[in-house]
Amino acid sequence: MDTVLGVSMAPASIQMVLLEGENADGPTIDEDEFGVAAAGAPDRVIAAILGTREGAADAGLELSSIGVSWTDQHEAAALRDALAAHRIDNVMLVSAFLAATALAQSVGGAMGYERTAVLFVEPDTATTALVETSDGSVADVRKACIQAESYGEAAAQLGEMVAGLDASEPAAGGLFVVGSGVDIAPLRPTLAAATSLDVSVPEEPRTALARGAALASANAPLFASSTAALAYAQDAGTGAVDLYALPDYLSLSGVPG
Repeated sequence: MDTVLGVSMAPASIQMVLLEGENADGPTIDEDEFGVAAAGAPDRVIAAILGTREGAADAGLELSSIGVSWTDQHEAAALRDALAAHRIDNVMLVSAFLAATALAQSVGGAMGYERTAVLFVEPDTATTALVETSDGSVADVRKACIQAESYGEAAAQLGEMVAGLDASEPAAGGLFVVGSGVDIAPLRPTLAAATSLDVSVPEEPRTALARGAALASANAPLFASSTAALAYAQDAGTGAVDLYALPDYLSLSGVPG
């Protein structure tokens, strides 16, 4: 039986999910979370991948792909080098935002949406986008700084960001909210009041980005070719493309492709 591993490197912890199915669309087989110091995150991810591979093999499971989402560029670079050094292949490194869009595509498809609006919230920034269910393409990416002294002020600013999403053309079927280092549950009432779109959040918020990373890796050829990466990587002020924000897939030889 094919399985897909998703890993999320958060600022102070690592989340893991092992999902059934080569498309990462089956039930959860296992999940785990552990705290980690930033400097040790790449080593812990390597250990987790190797341990999961061994456990899967012992159970007669095939680990077909691995996705790892990241929030820190330096950690991502260190992990990329460590994966190549250990010759660990079939791993996709993807930014947390793109992991969120991959999850939004899956959720939108399950809800019957042709496209889904997504709000990705981090401690100091937030990003909105529209995700096509059919091919995972991402459009209308807008990123803004959140400057607030209270949770209420932050919620109000996020409400302003999503207020116009229900008027987008073509229209979104709903709004999916994902957080990284942020508790998004208290935000839902404010967001629901700011838009006519149905607002939903992940059933398991703590492992949401790990699931998104698994989905991205399971659909690596389509995902890696998406212009979503360039849209998010482009600096609003300079137009420069940040290569670290692009999906990074390690080829079968273990060398970055």
